[in-house]
Amino acid sequence: MKFTAEKIKKLQVWLKQNRFDGCAVTDLDGVNFFSDFCFAGQGDAYLLITLKKAYCFTKKMYAVDLKKKTPYLTLVDSLYFEDIVKKAQSLKLKNCIFDTTATGYIAGTLFYKNGFKEYAGFIGKLKEIKTETEIARIKKACSISFRAYDIFRKKLKAGMTELEATSLLENIMQSLGGEGLAFNTIMAFGENSANPHHINSNRKLKQNEPVLLDYGCRYGGYCSDITRTFWFGKKPSGEFNKAYALVKAAHDLALKLAKPSAPACLPHNCVCDFFEDNGKLKKYFIHGLGHSLGTAIHEPPFMNPRTDEILKAGHIITIEPGLYFEGKFGIRYEDTVLIGEDKNKILTK
Repeated sequence: MKFTAEKIKKLQVWLKQNRFDGCAVTDLDGVNFFSDFCFAGQGDAYLLITLKKAYCFTKKMYAVDLKKKTPYLTLVDSLYFEDIVKKAQSLKLKNCIFDTTATGYIAGTLFYKNGFKEYAGFIGKLKEIKTETEIARIKKACSISFRAYDIFRKKLKAGMTELEATSLLENIMQSLGGEGLAFNTIMAFGENSANPHHINSNRKLKQNEPVLLDYGCRYGGYCSDITRTFWFGKKPSGEFNKAYALVKAAHDLALKLAKPSAPACLPHNCVCDFFEDNGKLKKYFIHGLGHSLGTAIHEPPFMNPRTDEILKAGHIITIEPGLYFEGKFGIRYEDTVLIGEDKNKILTK
């Protein structure tokens, strides 16, 4: 895996353009994103990035790997927020910022008292447009996930529990090169598929019922996200077939509407209208249409009715309409999609 400083350089350009001389990053996802290194847990590392250097405050246990893989980071053997402040003061930083949406209370209060300036959401904004390296890693994660689906369907057997089927799918992804999970796999059989955030159980798979799986893996620190619903058995019910066709049509409609310069809320709102015009089904679509992803499984922009964001070429988003009939079944069809200048590209295909 090639590690790169391109995201730190991008941040340094942004800081200079906005007349800042540094920033502190303390949340795990932000640290992993800018460092291009996968720290294991929150509090394992923090960053202080100036216009010329990037300081990584971390534990000695990471030193060997960091020196080998991230020579662009200057290591500091400390995890005290006070030492970040002292380093900023020693460098005479006068206009150093921190992201109020990605900084805990203790660190944020200390930074503010010592002259750091608040700037909400800059980390998320810098993550929105993906670089070629990021796109390549997400493509790889998506390819692994989609290939795993074909293998999984051939190996799924009646009598397996949701937990057993989950283990099967996750092992297949790992065998194909997946480097961990993007999020906890959702494996829902029968009536459980009507719960979008179902918690996997010992419920056994029966013949002639729906299976919904929402899953993804990581590759190079980046996520994939895919949902498929299918009928396990010989002949799907007419009710299932009709709902599935509507969900797939809604997915294809949203894919056409997700264009550069379009409001991010537009595809969601149009899918709602589509469901309402085809059987008054809007009330059965109970979540947002999609979201971006990267080093985190949920990143801006989000495609829901509350957002005021605009879609851009280089965004990677999920498109995931669904219909959920409590006590019966649910259907969701989700792809991870790269928005292009002229044409979108489905990555989970």
